[in-house]
Amino acid sequence: MAEAAHYRSARLVRMVGGVLALVLAVGLALVLDTDYERRVETARVQTKAFADSGQHLLGEHLGVVQRAMEGVASDSAEFVATVPDRARALISENMAGVARRQKNEIADLLFVDGNGKAITPGEGDPTLPAWVHDAENHENLRLGPLESRRGQWLLPIAVPAGDNRWVLARLRQTQLQVIVEHVHAGTGGVAAITDRYGKIVARTGHSPGAVGESADGLFEPFGPANSRRVTHTDGVNRMVAVSGPEKYPLWITVGVATSAVLSPWYRFAFFGICLYLVYCVGFAYLYRRVAASERAQIRELNERLQIQSQLADAERRFRLAFDKNPLPYWVFDTKTLAFLEVNEAAVRNYGYSRDEFLSMRITDIRSLQDARILERLFQAPDRSEDVEPDTVWVHRRKDGTTLDVRVHAASIDFDGHAARLVLAEDITERLRSERALTYRATHDVITGLPNTEAMVEYLDHGIGEQAWYELVYIHLRGIDQVSDTFGLEVGRNVLRQVAARFAAIGTAHGMVAHRPGERFLVAIVDPDRRDDVVAKLLAVVNEPVAVNDTFHTLDPQLGTASHPLDGRRAGQVIASAALAAHARTHAPEPIQVFEPAMAERAMGRLTMASRMRQAIDSGELTMHFQPIVDAPTGEICKLEALVRWCQPDGTQVPPAVFIPLCEKAGLVLPLGRWTLDSVAKACLELAGAGHGELPVALNVSAVQFQRGDVAAQVRAVVNAYHLSAHALQVELTESSLMDQERAVPALRALRAQGTHVSLDDFGTGFSSMSYLRDLPIDSLKIDRSFVVGVDTDERAASICRSIIVLAHTLGMTVVAEGVESESQYSWLSRNGCDQIQGYHVAQPMPLPSLLAYLATRPPARPAHSRAADTG
Repeated sequence: MAEAAHYRSARLVRMVGGVLALVLAVGLALVLDTDYERRVETARVQTKAFADSGQHLLGEHLGVVQRAMEGVASDSAEFVATVPDRARALISENMAGVARRQKNEIADLLFVDGNGKAITPGEGDPTLPAWVHDAENHENLRLGPLESRRGQWLLPIAVPAGDNRWVLARLRQTQLQVIVEHVHAGTGGVAAITDRYGKIVARTGHSPGAVGESADGLFEPFGPANSRRVTHTDGVNRMVAVSGPEKYPLWITVGVATSAVLSPWYRFAFFGICLYLVYCVGFAYLYRRVAASERAQIRELNERLQIQSQLADAERRFRLAFDKNPLPYWVFDTKTLAFLEVNEAAVRNYGYSRDEFLSMRITDIRSLQDARILERLFQAPDRSEDVEPDTVWVHRRKDGTTLDVRVHAASIDFDGHAARLVLAEDITERLRSERALTYRATHDVITGLPNTEAMVEYLDHGIGEQAWYELVYIHLRGIDQVSDTFGLEVGRNVLRQVAARFAAIGTAHGMVAHRPGERFLVAIVDPDRRDDVVAKLLAVVNEPVAVNDTFHTLDPQLGTASHPLDGRRAGQVIASAALAAHARTHAPEPIQVFEPAMAERAMGRLTMASRMRQAIDSGELTMHFQPIVDAPTGEICKLEALVRWCQPDGTQVPPAVFIPLCEKAGLVLPLGRWTLDSVAKACLELAGAGHGELPVALNVSAVQFQRGDVAAQVRAVVNAYHLSAHALQVELTESSLMDQERAVPALRALRAQGTHVSLDDFGTGFSSMSYLRDLPIDSLKIDRSFVVGVDTDERAASICRSIIVLAHTLGMTVVAEGVESESQYSWLSRNGCDQIQGYHVAQPMPLPSLLAYLATRPPARPAHSRAADTG
């Protein structure tokens, strides 16, 4: 009731104060408006009075002038009537006397005819007929337009003298200025005289610039309906009154400054508004105090109601969250450990009814060991708030099954009991998934063996950093080929067979792991059983594996390294064993033992491969050319291009070293492209020097031949550099032709486009009569190993003689390479060898040296001419 009464009092204050403020505002506005109109009307009447008084004063002054001029006119008429012969002289003398007496008022006084022409001395006025007969002139005194003469303003005036004669005078403007100056218009006021021509004749304030100007410049707007106007001359807002002509066509305009008239009203309005604002501020302050007190009491009441509503809502939400939560919830007494409340999820997940739960203790769903821990924790006098650590507990259901639970608990007061609110999160499936993920992270899915990471963890942390162990790295080459040939699942079965064999041997004496692909690791931790385990491993790796009712033998590569001799960490030991397994040695042992030199060689190969890649990109490689001569004539018939890799110290890396390295490092294709491009450029320079008929042969490695389309590459270069079809020749090794399914189409494409193909190093590889018969090969090159003893060793001579006869029988040209003596040259030439290559003929040389060398040789016949002679 008190709040309601206070609320009504605030409304009453607001209503009464607002009505009173409105009444005061209306009353103040009416008073100010009435006072304003009164002051403006008073000023208007006063201004009009000033203008009328000025007009009266102007009329009096002009009346005096009119009477004087009328007297002059009367005297003149009398002189003409009485003494006509002397009238002119007397009139002139009379006017001169009047002019002397009125010199301050009148500038000129003379007698003129009707056209304004002077009769007596003085300057006439030709415009006189226009203004003396103007209808605006009601009196005998006629006023003309204001004019400027001799630096001063003059007003022409005239009175009639009879017989169409006139007495003409020019009134000084200063006389009219004196009149307006006597008009009192107050502070900031102004008075002016204007004529019927709309010109300013005089204006207060000594404003010579305004005299003679248009009357429109006095006030803006200019019209009889506007009593308040702005003066253009000084920009002052004034209240204006105009007094029209009484006798003479001149107007008096008086302007009283508006600020002077309304200044008292402004002060009155300011004080009135200030008093009203003081009232409004006081009323607002009083109302705000009353309203603030009202709002505070209402807010307090609302807060109490809101708190009560929140408590009820929180209790409702808690009960809803507790009962409908999908996770088991319960409350138990911390002293008796008895259940006080459980939710539906607990009943559903644990199998007990609600009544059964409320008759049980929390220890009844725990294991015996967990129950003892709980009792000890809650009986401790200094137990902390979180008496149940964040760990995994095992709970029992009513049917005896168990579940893994993570407990989230908080202490609460439950109906006067010190209790714990518990949420039991079932993480059984999560733990099962985590265990499965952990197994997958440490084991190979296919073989079931531990993976490399598990092996490293076992060796580094499981057996101790100082323990001895030996690691066997096994690479079974051929499993991937089985998968590619018979299918992925067959390959996996082979992996499982091999893994089971290794596990049966190595698990009892250490650990077995599988690396991705065809690789296995066996760790031997018992030094006394080392030889026995290795022997069993050697037997297992050479045992055939069953594949689709057939047996296949795999190609094993084994390497060993020991800890701590070959590495302080397991990863280093595994790397050392892998280097040993992949080392290419000629040792008879089936298993390679790691040596530090292996790592140095591997690092050297990697370094050289990196340098080789840089050499190809940065142009460090150079191309040398070795001439090949026709055996019977000694003429150079073609050139062989040889890649050279010069080092900064002047040495060279042999092709036998960097070519195999490029094949292993995947650089043979970039090297082949560079070689083709360099040889094509050399052909252009040879043609420019007049040796365009010499073809250039270049070596193509087996890897490049098998992985790339050599025919297309040669054709592209020939077209790009506009070479002849026979400009480039290709030399292949026997290993390039082992896969005849790929070799035959490639060789036929080369022959079809006119590219000559030679079989290099014949007799050192897997020579077969069948591919000599079937493959489109143009020439054979006898390897230098047979040529070196051809003149001294009968067996070597027999081999070379057989190769020459075989090649000629098959229609092939024979080239002997590595010829280093005259005796070798002579023997080969006598026995039908077609072409000779070797240091005895010429050494390989760069292109500039070759061009100089060719310049000293007799010009060679074109290749087609030599072919005709041979045929």
